[in-house]
Amino acid sequence: MSIGGITILGMLAVVAATLAWNAGTAIAALAQPRKRRQIGRPEVIPPISIIVPVRAPAPALPACAKSLASLDYPDFEVILCAEDDDVDAVELTKRTASEYKRFIACSSHIPATANPKVALLGAGIQKARHDLLLLSDDNVVSKPNRLRTLVAYRDAGYGLVSTCVLGAEAQNFWGDVDRAFMNGHFARLQCAGDSIGLSFATGKSMLLSRADLLRSGGIGSIAATICEDAKLQRQLEAIGTTTTLSHDRIVQPIGLRTFNEVWHRHLRWSMCRRQYAPLLFVAEAILSGPVASISAAIAGVGLNVGFAPGFVVAAAMLLAIEWAFLRISGAAPGWRFPATWLAREALSLPLWFAALSPRRTVVWRARALPTLS
Repeated sequence: MSIGGITILGMLAVVAATLAWNAGTAIAALAQPRKRRQIGRPEVIPPISIIVPVRAPAPALPACAKSLASLDYPDFEVILCAEDDDVDAVELTKRTASEYKRFIACSSHIPATANPKVALLGAGIQKARHDLLLLSDDNVVSKPNRLRTLVAYRDAGYGLVSTCVLGAEAQNFWGDVDRAFMNGHFARLQCAGDSIGLSFATGKSMLLSRADLLRSGGIGSIAATICEDAKLQRQLEAIGTTTTLSHDRIVQPIGLRTFNEVWHRHLRWSMCRRQYAPLLFVAEAILSGPVASISAAIAGVGLNVGFAPGFVVAAAMLLAIEWAFLRISGAAPGWRFPATWLAREALSLPLWFAALSPRRTVVWRARALPTLS
């Protein structure tokens, strides 16, 4: 088979661009904590209401609650909200609230067509006593200084302060694939974006004021979307609020995962990037590992090196960049990393194309949600 020089140069250009993209975003992501941690100490320590939506089985809730109860902050409350029909979650919230004096349990009826997470946040906000709100998931573990750090960013003029979440404690292969998506892909891009001023929040941790929320349209205005964090960020930025990421990290214990859970979770995230970060979504396909590896393989044939050597060399270089990024960032890749990296890369393009196809529902914690907007 004859491959022209222009084709070979084009294939090599794709490989070079992908390597540059991965290395560049890794370097920018590693620079993010250094850039952001120059923040000072908060001058004022306002009271905070922490709103935590809970859906059973919520295996990480005990660790989450223990870390929230141990926050080094003088005045805060934690409101755990569950859906009336989710009997196990209602029992979990009541039992957890009975263990910690700052915790309050609440429940709410949720219409079948609503985003249940947003509805639970709304119920919690109604019960909150304070203006400053931290919207936080039931599966993340906090550092003791989490609130003080977030408030310092508020003092610096940021109206919406979010936090990068790292996956940890995966207990099986698909759990490690989920962690590879979270740490090597999403966290890298989120921190890289923040490092260059293109911040985007994640719903697992968002600090904002009730006054800003109401002025921007209220929590109800984001109920008709599966991408409530991105919609809320846009809503707040429309009234002049700025967004940033904290230099600290929070951790999500992953535990056991099935293939279906990983697929549906990252399909939902990919659909949100398609809608709210379209340029990033396009770059994820063009500059993906599979495209670069196949391009290198085609170039290898044209250069008489061979298809397989070209493919393997490109894949190995991309794997090495990510391994170095994870090691330096402190998100240990784990002994399964080469296999889970390959599995994630194999899923990346099918997920991308699936996110393009029209669909009526997506899955969130085993519940089908309408893709209304």
